[in-house]
Amino acid sequence: MTDLGSGIFELRTDRSGNVGVLIGEDGVFMIDTQMEHLVEFIDKAQKELSNNREVDLIINTHFHQDHVRGNAYFKKRGAIIMAHPNVRKYLENPGGIKMFGRKAPSFTSAYFPTVDVTADTSITMNGQSIELYHTPDAHTNSDLFIEFKEANIIHAGDLVFNGRFPFIDIDNGGTIAGFIQGIEAIIKVANQETKIIAGHGPIANLGDLKNIVAMLNETHSIIKKLVDQGLSLEAIQALDPLKDYTEKWSWAFISTERMVTTHYYDITGKLK
Repeated sequence: MTDLGSGIFELRTDRSGNVGVLIGEDGVFMIDTQMEHLVEFIDKAQKELSNNREVDLIINTHFHQDHVRGNAYFKKRGAIIMAHPNVRKYLENPGGIKMFGRKAPSFTSAYFPTVDVTADTSITMNGQSIELYHTPDAHTNSDLFIEFKEANIIHAGDLVFNGRFPFIDIDNGGTIAGFIQGIEAIIKVANQETKIIAGHGPIANLGDLKNIVAMLNETHSIIKKLVDQGLSLEAIQALDPLKDYTEKWSWAFISTERMVTTHYYDITGKLK
């Protein structure tokens, strides 16, 4: 639990997407809900902070299961869940969510959001003016980031993987250009003092976001030049063209090899 001030806390396990909570007289507002095997720990933590209150309002930043599989737990306890309509669309898909050619577990209606956020939206709660921003075709096609204006705090969802290669879900509406535009949208509303809760990784600042944009532009250019030469994915992988980025950016989920694959799919439109 990290106290960011103004009644806002980050709840982080490093096993799922980072959770944000705003606590005050109006109730408990939570951003993302992690997974079933972690949700009771998340609820216990927020109850320690909120004097044993239930969560009143939840925002899902997007549909990936490490951000929504706690929904049913909180919904059963009375929480209202808001999200971009594409979140519900994907959770309703009987075939599950495809990622890297695999199907994610299916969801029942207990997990579905009940309030759609179709455009930039404002909420006032616990003394905070809260702005919800949709960034299309970025990490997915369902991404929101949340700004607490008075506190100068942003929850970026998975538009920010701080200090590591991002997962850009090409299978489900994500694009390199859209991801960069999503980060740039956050940069526009942030300043040097803004605390940014990342979807994964530690608290970020404006410099961290600019570093991610620079890295993505550089690595995309490297892979595009090789694609333009007519090289196959296998031939590009054999060259290890992003090796200079491995030490700083590679991690367990998105390795350097997988980042090469993401750029290749984005550029060519080819998916395995």
